[in-house]
Amino acid sequence: MNKDITKKTLLILLIALLIFVLGFAIRAHLLKYNYLFEYDPYWHVRVTGYVLQGNLPTNDPLGFYLTGGTSYTGWPSFLWTFTSWIYKITTFGASYSKELLMSYARVLPAIFGALISVAMFFLGKKMYDTKTGIMMGLLAAVIPAFVYRTMAGFFEEDALGFLWMVVGFIFLVMAIEKSKLQNKLKINSIIYSILAGLFFWLMAITWEMFLLIPLVLIAYFITQIVYLLIRKEKKQKIINFAIIFSIAFLLFASLTTISGGTVWINRTTQYVTQYLPINETNLERINSNTIVESDVVGATVGEENTGRQFFLEKYSLLIFIPFLVIPLIIIYFIKSAFTKKGKEQPADYYTLIIFYWLLITTFMAWTKLKFTYTLGLPIAAGCAYLFFISYKFIEDKSLLQKRIFAFFMLFLVIGSIAASIHFVNTKVNPIENEPDWLSSMNWVKENTAQDSKIFNWWDYGHWITYFTERKASSDNTNSNVSATSDFAKFILTDDINESKALLKKYDADYIMVDSKTLQKHRALALYANLTINFQDPRVQKYLSVRVACQKRTTPITNTVTYVCGNQPFTEADFLQISEKWTTTPAMIDQGTPLYLYRDLDGSAIYLFNAAVNRSIFVRTWFNDPSLEKQAEVVYSSGDVRVYKVNKEIINN
Repeated sequence: MNKDITKKTLLILLIALLIFVLGFAIRAHLLKYNYLFEYDPYWHVRVTGYVLQGNLPTNDPLGFYLTGGTSYTGWPSFLWTFTSWIYKITTFGASYSKELLMSYARVLPAIFGALISVAMFFLGKKMYDTKTGIMMGLLAAVIPAFVYRTMAGFFEEDALGFLWMVVGFIFLVMAIEKSKLQNKLKINSIIYSILAGLFFWLMAITWEMFLLIPLVLIAYFITQIVYLLIRKEKKQKIINFAIIFSIAFLLFASLTTISGGTVWINRTTQYVTQYLPINETNLERINSNTIVESDVVGATVGEENTGRQFFLEKYSLLIFIPFLVIPLIIIYFIKSAFTKKGKEQPADYYTLIIFYWLLITTFMAWTKLKFTYTLGLPIAAGCAYLFFISYKFIEDKSLLQKRIFAFFMLFLVIGSIAASIHFVNTKVNPIENEPDWLSSMNWVKENTAQDSKIFNWWDYGHWITYFTERKASSDNTNSNVSATSDFAKFILTDDINESKALLKKYDADYIMVDSKTLQKHRALALYANLTINFQDPRVQKYLSVRVACQKRTTPITNTVTYVCGNQPFTEADFLQISEKWTTTPAMIDQGTPLYLYRDLDGSAIYLFNAAVNRSIFVRTWFNDPSLEKQAEVVYSSGDVRVYKVNKEIINN
């Protein structure tokens, strides 16, 4: 008997290991890059560095320096602490190393993603059986939407948060499993319930998406109680279920309130009232990407768009799961509730967790692209449920039917693996394509004073503060939109006094900017005027176009041509394009004067209307000799320039 138990345990561990290896291998593709993915991970790894050194300040000492920096106290911080523990334990107490911590930040998200996939295996196993658990774990390991934010280098709280939620679900299921057939509540059930509450709380201090927990659990509890009452289950059984649930939920709610206040209750309630499809306004909100007029960040950040148009990319072959499984579960429970009681099924106690997890996140993903990540795991769980009920259905069917079922499920798994591999292979670490930014930031770090302050566009704030270790005027935390608005005003203004005033306001020592800014004037105007109305005359008055160019030499004749977009230029014509600021338009288009410029290295040409051409920044970029030199180039690398602010001129 003991040998059989040992073999079974070893088999389970082997399955868990294989799921971990699969999940890690797919996510580890981006380890071929030397840096982190996107922008925010640089902020998280920098803050983790402060924690490691034991000196986490109240506010960010580098970002948004004018307004005192982003507050760390209101941010879910467990990722930073947890990573610091891992670093200290695995390095046997080694001191902080920026380079070594970067290595941890690159590999840990892939490990977290693989561990969550293993947890999904155990969740499916506890809910149903080992086969279903394997299906749940495999699909969690490979579904693109979930893979995305757990790829190597995606060091954010998103990568860790779901681990605690899934483990909490496992303990909740174990608690209910131990209690549902008992007339007397056992101590094991209470212990498992307490553990569930603790893990739910861990998610609350790790990631703001913990709001899924109260949304799913409250809906699950109410519906489950109603279901048990309709079926006329034993009173003690219903009481046991209510006790188990209450212990877990109240512990989670109490600890969450103690650690973060009652804001989470208001946010959860607000989400329900605004997105429950009970009225026309909510339905319109679900099916649109309407944004408050002053929320210019929401209007210009891609992840604020609706998510439904990305479902195929995010979920590949499993895109049909929410739309099939949600109705199937409803049908099952209606049928089960109003028929004579038979043998109890696991679905009678656990499946409503999957139902609400899937239902709520489908709504979320439909309304916002940034929420498509949350739907990845419930789709894996929903597909596993589909596997479970289908497998039960065909158990006594013909061999042909069993083969068709096996082929279909194998097709889903293999297709999902292929989709995830393709998905990851298309992702490129953005900074790897920005060598000009890397070299410029390295120059700043090596050649400027440690207390230097940099005036910058918010996109690059986290890069600047991490690589240069200097203060940045704004970053992606968006802690102060006015700082971003001020930089936009600086780029747009044609008033030398306003330009000086902005540099003086921020006491800027340097300006870091790239040539791509010279094509964003309308987007910048949205920030400068804090409006999302693209038809606003203050936005429409700007016209700026940047076109990348390639120099080509004909092998036989050695003839040089420049191709800008689809437009070829002879070398003579290209060199005639002005490289210095001018008041003479290159052409008149329907009465509108247009000004044409080229970069000194021939990498791009620019087309501006008069409003852009007379801006102080364009005049500075193209070296207007008549302009008072409020800032001069001290370093240039391709598209990126570092300007040193002339404080004598600015302060006079």
